[in-house]
Amino acid sequence: EQRTEPTPVAGSLTFRQVTAGYHHTCGVTLDNVAYCWGRNDISQLGDSTTTGSTIPVLVAGALSFEQVSASASHSCGVTTDHIAFCWGGGVWGQLGDGTSTSRATPTPVAGDLSFAQVVTGDFHTCGLTTANVAYCWGENVFGKLGDGTSTVRPAPTAVAGGLSFAQLTLGNAHTCGLTTGNAAYCWGDNIYGQL
Repeated sequence: EQRTEPTPVAGSLTFRQVTAGYHHTCGVTLDNVAYCWGRNDISQLGDSTTTGSTIPVLVAGALSFEQVSASASHSCGVTTDHIAFCWGGGVWGQLGDGTSTSRATPTPVAGDLSFAQVVTGDFHTCGLTTANVAYCWGENVFGKLGDGTSTVRPAPTAVAGGLSFAQLTLGNAHTCGLTTGNAAYCWGDNIYGQL
C-alpha cells in the first residue's frame, strides 16, 4: 500500500544512512550494520534468500559497513576497513567480482582496492578509492563506465583522464563525478543533454 506522507521504517533500528533502489531500500545503522528491505527476487537484499521483506532484514556476512548503495538489481557497500562488497543481480558484471554471476550475499569486489565510496546505477557500479581515483564496472552501453570504451567490465576499471574525484553519482545510462577541485564531469548517454 502506498504512503503519501513520510512513514517511519518498521522496527526500532537507528540509521545514519539510507539508500533507495528501484524496488528495495538499504540502510546502515549507527553501529555500522547493514539492513535491506523490499523486493528480493534476485537477492538484492543480501540476506541469502530471494524472499522479499516489508521490514528491514540483516545483510548476511556480519560485515561492518560505512556506506551502502541500492539500485534496480543489486546493492553494494563499503566496509569500515574500505573493502567494497556487492550482492544481487550480476548478469552485466555489476557486482565487480570478475564474473557475470548473481550473488545472494555480499561478495568482495575484485582488485584489492581501498574504497571510500561505492555507488550503484541500474546495471553498473562505480567506486571512489581512498586516493580519490574513480573506478567503474558492469554494463557499459554509451560508455557510462568512462574508460573510453563501450565494453562490459566485470571488475573495476579506472575512469579515463587521471582526474582526482571527491564524489560520484550514477544514473541509468550516465555517470557524473565531482573532482577534488570542485569541477563537475559527466560521461555516458547524452540523449537529453544530461551530460
